[in-house]
Amino acid sequence: MNLGNFTIKAAEAIQAAQQLAFNSQNPNIETEHILKALLEQQDSPVDYLLKKNNVTINLVETKLDELISKLPKTTAGDPAQSVSRDANNVILRAGAVVKQFNDEFVTPEHILLAIVQGNDAVARLLKDAGLTEKGLITAIKELRKGSTVS
Repeated sequence: MNLGNFTIKAAEAIQAAQQLAFNSQNPNIETEHILKALLEQQDSPVDYLLKKNNVTINLVETKLDELISKLPKTTAGDPAQSVSRDANNVILRAGAVVKQFNDEFVTPEHILLAIVQGNDAVARLLKDAGLTEKGLITAIKELRKGSTVS
């Protein structure tokens, strides 16, 4: 996993996801950990983007914690040593989403969009909470007012 084209905030979110997985004794870094890291990040656009789409953040956090508590735990070896297929797909999709916005670097909003584009439990959680890909793209464009990340 190459984080070389990630902004500091985006890279910090992925590192925080790894720490969350480690602390929870989960064998893999999962999409659940990535979303939780995005939600916990200070000065992140994610809160704004979710609120702009009328997503109840507390409800998402509660359901997300339930999902994390159901993840497998490891007793032998070190936890959080690999990235799950779903989480890896999020990171790869985030790298592809960059082109949609004519950006050079992956940002937290790209990661959020990549999560929504998926079909795993976290994507369903966000969609059930009212977040749509179209609504998120509109909110990102509104947030940026035409600027790009380069």
